Amino acid sequence: MMYQTDLSLPVTEKQSVEEALAKKLAIPQREISSFKIVKKSLDARQKSCIRWIYRVHFETSVDISRLNLADVIKVDLDSTPTLLFHKISSKKKVVVVGMGPAGIFCALSLALSGINCTIIERGKAIEKRVKDVEHFFKTRQLDEESNIQFGEGGAGTFSDGKLTARTKHPYYHFVIEEFINAGAPEEIAYLAKPHIGTDRLRKVVINLRKKLLTLGVEIKFEERLENLLLEDGMVKGVVTSKDKIDADFVVLATGYSARDTLRMLFKRGVYIEAKGFAMGYRLELPQRMINLAMYGKSHQILPPAEFFFTKYFPAENFSVYTFCMCPGGVVVPACSSKNQLVLNGMSYYKRDGNFGNAAIVVSYNPNLWHNEKLGGLLLQEMIERQAFVSGGDNYDAPAATVSDFVNKKIVHTKAIKTSYPFNLKPYPVWEFYSDKYVYFKEALLEFGKRLKGLLSDEALLIAPETRTSAPYRITRDENLMSVNVKNLFPCGEGAGYSGGIITSAIDGLKVAEKIKELG
Repeated sequence: MMYQTDLSLPVTEKQSVEEALAKKLAIPQREISSFKIVKKSLDARQKSCIRWIYRVHFETSVDISRLNLADVIKVDLDSTPTLLFHKISSKKKVVVVGMGPAGIFCALSLALSGINCTIIERGKAIEKRVKDVEHFFKTRQLDEESNIQFGEGGAGTFSDGKLTARTKHPYYHFVIEEFINAGAPEEIAYLAKPHIGTDRLRKVVINLRKKLLTLGVEIKFEERLENLLLEDGMVKGVVTSKDKIDADFVVLATGYSARDTLRMLFKRGVYIEAKGFAMGYRLELPQRMINLAMYGKSHQILPPAEFFFTKYFPAENFSVYTFCMCPGGVVVPACSSKNQLVLNGMSYYKRDGNFGNAAIVVSYNPNLWHNEKLGGLLLQEMIERQAFVSGGDNYDAPAATVSDFVNKKIVHTKAIKTSYPFNLKPYPVWEFYSDKYVYFKEALLEFGKRLKGLLSDEALLIAPETRTSAPYRITRDENLMSVNVKNLFPCGEGAGYSGGIITSAIDGLKVAEKIKELG
């Protein structure tokens, strides 16, 4: 019989988790079998005694009912949902557009069931893509088809590699297992806030590619979708920058930066609706400051501290909040178009950089652009162009210290240290979202009460963070198919149905299952 219980251990505790379990159960450690950590999280609410919280599964032949421990319960692991891949006898052909998490896992599911699948990816394979990104950081020469947004692995490959997801979907475990099998650390299966890091995630993506190729998936890199082949309201294939490919089903997993693709779809009449999203800044400050605020003192044995703050404004029905926290990370120019500037955060697996950063954003409702289908996209582009010019037309980023921002006066923003690969230009960044300034200011003043030093001259607001999610949705029906183009499946973040690596991968699996049902 498998049992489950929770353990709370001070971070300074030297005994192992299994030893602590044996002590709790009052049995010899040798009597514990099939021991497994299924969840691990950090409780830093009491800074004087920060603790690791573990949930463990174990088996033992000892009768532990005599202990009458209410938090030791029996668990039935056979009830855990699994994803099965039955071979399907089908001659149908599927084209998957985009090789981010949604596209990769959609193609993987189809291939495991024996369905003919081709992936087209406008960007390059990881090996070449990394070199292009490094070249951009060194020379400021941007490749519009191979960058932080476009290429194998999608935009998440050049991020913190977060695998957190607010979902209990049964496909979650399959995604995690595939990542581990592809080389991700096994700890992602039980950490409360798992991440891989951009360095390890690149290797994972390469191994997933190798598995897809072994399963017979055809992958076409450096091949951009340019048009759809439509006939009587049904998709019949795609036209790419290199070829015409016939297909019975087409999956659109393009990511949210493929704006040219979206415009093509809009022109072809694919139904699209406006959707709310968020914009703001990258907030950057020394990691030591974050550690002191969250832990109370420096801890060499603890991971770099994180934070998440939110302030809701009930009268306006929106929030200012932080997300995509990158402890020990860097702020990067996540540009995909020349003469436009957009920022993101990125961390390596060790998260050992001197700075931490997070997006700090405010919600935008599509009513602001009268629900025009491409209105949010146009707003993003306008701000990104303004930021490029404001930084000096060379990808330098406009920035202000938080204290200057709150006082609405550039005084202290000069030679401030940063992780950003280019220069920062002192600039009144509140002008980018002037209608939301008062809300950003009020939120920062409140957040500063919880993170000492946030309102200082060491904390920066760097502009702009615009691509938090797609400002539109390619509407789909109960079969996850476009509402007005049959056999066209919008999928993942770029279609407006996910947010992050895990939820995008799950959406890809969901679409694949629907294709199997229909095929």
